[in-house]
Amino acid sequence: MGIDGVPEKMLAAQVVEFNKPYKIVTIPTPSSLAEQDLLLKVKVASLCHTDGMVSAGIMGTSLPCIASHEGCGEVVAIGSSVTQFQTGDRVMAGIPMHRCGRCTDCLGPEVLKHYCPNIGGHVGVTLDGAFAEYMVVDARESSLVPVGVSYATAAPMACAEITIWGGLVRAQLKAGETVAIVGAGGGLGHLGCQFAKAMGLRVVGIDARDEGLESARHSKADVVDRCEIGEGQGGGRGGKGHRRGGCGCDPDNK
Repeated sequence: MGIDGVPEKMLAAQVVEFNKPYKIVTIPTPSSLAEQDLLLKVKVASLCHTDGMVSAGIMGTSLPCIASHEGCGEVVAIGSSVTQFQTGDRVMAGIPMHRCGRCTDCLGPEVLKHYCPNIGGHVGVTLDGAFAEYMVVDARESSLVPVGVSYATAAPMACAEITIWGGLVRAQLKAGETVAIVGAGGGLGHLGCQFAKAMGLRVVGIDARDEGLESARHSKADVVDRCEIGEGQGGGRGGKGHRRGGCGCDPDNK
């Protein structure tokens, strides 16, 4: 028996063979939920480097598997024990599914609960993901999308944003202190610059590319620093400790 108001079939993009393109298929829509699950009608799903690793067979994924671990959508059904969400809510999909809540990783004192050895899996990596019309996520790992934040902005937050955010939090820096972000103009780095500034930190943005430096400036880095690792003394590439083009600071952020 299906879920009221939800079609019996849906479109999805699956990994059906490693090192091959996704296949668009029509498959049954999820028809049952565990007590802490949500069923989302997917609004936006994004692509990450890890998706390439899944497609290459590096992540131990059982096939077929619906791709993408970066998704968000509207709640259309909730599990029997879910209290923090209701139908119609806009939700960013969490990646971990069904942590045990009993092991030392879940109980602490550290906060790295996603290392639970008894975890049920990870959305879009070892379990079906967000490249579908509907997806199942764990309510305990998911978050409301704030008013004014678009689905397109929210979709990668469970992966890219939380990665750089976690690094900043674990650094345990205090407002007024300085953090250097290598690759400050990249996908995670430019987010790190913005998060660090919001935390009251002074940001040194390091990158090797003109566009990366410009991105770091745009993301409000206090100082940008060009560093390039390249030609060694012997003419070979990648000489240890040698910088091609030097390393320069732009303290005026110009």
